[in-house]
Amino acid sequence: MCTLTYLPLSEEQYILTTNRDESPDRGLAGFPSYHHMEGKNIVFPQDPKAGGTWVATSDNGISVCLLNGANQPHEYNPPYRMSRGMVAMEAIECIKPDEFFKNYDFTDIEPFTMVVLFHDPILKILEFKWDGKNTSLEEKDPKKPQIWASAQLYKKKSIQNRNEWFQKWLKENKEYTVEAIREFHRTAGSGDLKNDMVMDRGEVRTVSITSICSLKGIVNMAHHNLMENGRQEISLSQHVNQEFSHHIL
Repeated sequence: MCTLTYLPLSEEQYILTTNRDESPDRGLAGFPSYHHMEGKNIVFPQDPKAGGTWVATSDNGISVCLLNGANQPHEYNPPYRMSRGMVAMEAIECIKPDEFFKNYDFTDIEPFTMVVLFHDPILKILEFKWDGKNTSLEEKDPKKPQIWASAQLYKKKSIQNRNEWFQKWLKENKEYTVEAIREFHRTAGSGDLKNDMVMDRGEVRTVSITSICSLKGIVNMAHHNLMENGRQEISLSQHVNQEFSHHIL
């Protein structure tokens, strides 16, 4: 839940890819699976500790991704009323994400950034931030590639480096593919293991890479568990026949 990229495809489709930086002691998240919730079919990897998720997509065209922290590092001050991963679950269940952010009570929830993609009817990208006291909601241009990094884990210089790596990758890749952007998420960096795209600080490390590729009528989620080198892909039909198919690699 700590570095996220967005790539626009033709016809308002997209690729969303995230590196999850987390304590290995938290336990391994399960492979993405499909769930029927509030009349929707939703695919997500489930956090073993709190039961929520940091990335999810649904058959009604909504995708969400969660990052730790808002605008700057915050002090960890538990107990919190609920997990941020559960907030992500509630956000994807809502038909109108913009209304969800305006009306939800975020009191006593740890600061976070959440990116939500949905069609209304054109593709929209919302960046929501909760810093523990105030909220902000910004709409991003869906025609432009985007990158986000956790303000909790990365200093401004490291975030700037990520932007520079991403801009360099964009210049070298005129056609966007899942394979190419996942390679960026695996290998980009300067040789600084504590701050590269796949990082390791001992108590926190990159534990997985997950991507969502939304195409007309179908969305595919690919998940790579770096701790055990396990891979899985799972596909979800969007508003077609509500059927799922999945393939374990």
